[in-house]
Amino acid sequence: MQQLPDLSTLSSTQMGTLVLELWAMVQTLTAQINELQARLNLNSRNSSKPPSSDGLNKPQPKSLRKAG
Repeated sequence: MQQLPDLSTLSSTQMGTLVLELWAMVQTLTAQINELQARLNLNSRNSSKPPSSDGLNKPQPKSLRKAG
């Protein structure tokens, strides 16, 4: 990772370029975070993962019987 340049020495063009690069990095990281969160939310009921991969957070089974 590079050091932050002295912002007082940058021209407005350089400052604009730096802002655009940082914005692109933020967008990329946000997309990666969203993808990882979506992967964390997967379990055996909403993906092709086997039930054994659910660990201790297994969803409660839903009964098909009606309450009497």
